Amino acid sequence: MSLFNALKKRFTNQFLALIVYEESCEIKQKVIKNGKMIHKEEFNLDIKSKDELGGKVINFINALQDEYDHTYIALYLNTPGQGIIPGCDTNKLEQFHIDEGSVKTICKEGRFLMYATHIDVKWADKLFAKTGLDFVFSPFLILDFFIQKDMQKESFNAQESVLYLLKTKTALTIMIQKGVRLLYGSFLNTDQEENPLYTDFESDEKNGQIEELDLDNLDELEMNDILETGNQSHFATTLFADDEVLSIEDERVIKIINAQLKEFYENELYESEFITTAKVYDDSGMGSGVLNFLEKELLLNTHAENISVSDAVLELAIKEALEEDV
Repeated sequence: MSLFNALKKRFTNQFLALIVYEESCEIKQKVIKNGKMIHKEEFNLDIKSKDELGGKVINFINALQDEYDHTYIALYLNTPGQGIIPGCDTNKLEQFHIDEGSVKTICKEGRFLMYATHIDVKWADKLFAKTGLDFVFSPFLILDFFIQKDMQKESFNAQESVLYLLKTKTALTIMIQKGVRLLYGSFLNTDQEENPLYTDFESDEKNGQIEELDLDNLDELEMNDILETGNQSHFATTLFADDEVLSIEDERVIKIINAQLKEFYENELYESEFITTAKVYDDSGMGSGVLNFLEKELLLNTHAENISVSDAVLELAIKEALEEDV
């Protein structure tokens, strides 16, 4: 650690983790001094829209900044124009049908290349022009934060291929890895309004219950060949065994996972490995139907953990601001 950063740690430092949704801005505040937390608080503020915080929220953030001389603002970027590819060769972006000139890329330790469109980056800059913004964290970086913790456990097996899922209120982040090597990744909004491609089914409520999802088109996924879990008729009849009732959100998430696994196994761009384990990091209360689907239908050894994305953003921001050499 540099002398400058050692001195910074002696100051009182405030960190603000922000997550912007369509109608709200979630703020988690953490104040530390000499490496110890002296205050922590959460706020949930209504906003005009995802493109306009409004004067009340801007004034609130600036008032928090005025309380401390050293404040760092970190944004969790949950916009749709993001992705990830294995390795850090930008020349390979074209193979994945990504225009290098339209995205901002960040390499993570030579393992993978994260990208976000310039539109997404400009959106963040414009939204926080009156408050300032010190860090912007990709959902892949947040999921990798939890994966790295998992890798430190004695039980970690570098030889198995794992489906990692980060579930937040409006999005699903997917990374498939074998050891430290990324094989596949994607980021998708799970809001019905924002995902017309994943909402071509209808669910009606009758007597407080949601009708079963129509799984006729799952034959297209050829899951019997991909995952060796039996024929589709068996799959369709056992998904709702034991009177399992899926919420609309569960249905949507399952459909997204199916589509992403199909892409991973069938697209020659990816180095397909047979997935044996699923690890879910849940920030939004994922329904049990999704976990049962992963474990009982995809036959994956499934582990789920309740986490806080905001806490992860704070930890990464603190590391960036106070622990990394400059």
